[in-house]
Amino acid sequence: MKYREIQDILRGQIFEDEPLSKHTSYRIGGPADLYALPADVEDLTALLRVCGEREIPAFVIGKGTNLLVNDLGFRGVVVDLKAACGALRTDGEEVIAGSAVRIKRLTAWCEERGLGGLEFMSGIPGTVGGALRMNAGAFGGEISDRLRWIEGIAPDGTRQRWVKAELDFGYRRAGGLEDRVIVGCAFGLARTDAALLTTQRKEILRKRNARQPLEVPSAGSVFKRPEGDYAGRLIEAAGCKGLRVGDAMVSPKHANFIVNLGRATASEVRTVIERVRERVEEKFGIVLELEIQLVGF
Repeated sequence: MKYREIQDILRGQIFEDEPLSKHTSYRIGGPADLYALPADVEDLTALLRVCGEREIPAFVIGKGTNLLVNDLGFRGVVVDLKAACGALRTDGEEVIAGSAVRIKRLTAWCEERGLGGLEFMSGIPGTVGGALRMNAGAFGGEISDRLRWIEGIAPDGTRQRWVKAELDFGYRRAGGLEDRVIVGCAFGLARTDAALLTTQRKEILRKRNARQPLEVPSAGSVFKRPEGDYAGRLIEAAGCKGLRVGDAMVSPKHANFIVNLGRATASEVRTVIERVRERVEEKFGIVLELEIQLVGF
């Protein structure tokens, strides 16, 4: 059997034909052949080794907040790191976080301890690893701003550490992390009045709630910001607000969100994506680049 060796060596949990709609913020996605939760980093390393040797496709998932998964699912192993990489601790003004730590937990942890520098991340869904991989940011800040180092598993199976200067961060990209599985990182923060951090968090969340359709499933911003403009403005100006295919719709509240009104399929979302792209290119000559990640297509 193709996956027998994985089932034999993994000490953590493993599920067959697991619906990925249960693991994405879109609530969309067919089954993964295997859904694995390694017990620790050593278990993760062994799993990745077997996948590499047997040429079994493997995809690492966080909270699934930036993903559109094919209705047919994923032929391979989806790896969930929450058991292996969920630790969070402080060392003075340095915060060491596992890649599976949720951004919500990280920002609350820092606020409670009066450590400032990541408060702009308040309200961003997903995990530390996912945020690092796309260099997530908001309100003028990016997660790489306070980054000191990243630990991960290299393609050769070794565990390595890369300091920030060895990586190439830019707008919604993290050059140098390709084919590497992030297991943890460290941020250098600054002592800040906790009450001030609380005030800043509440204001950021207020702005998010006012601007974004948080009451319905989505994957956040679908397209990257084109140079010198905003995807949402272009989409709205192209007349796409409210554009709907089945239960997938461009949000009337924020045009760069495509929401799931209840039973949307990945196929429907992709159709909306392509129609939006076509209209924006036709009107402005700009080809929008995806910010969300397509899985299983």
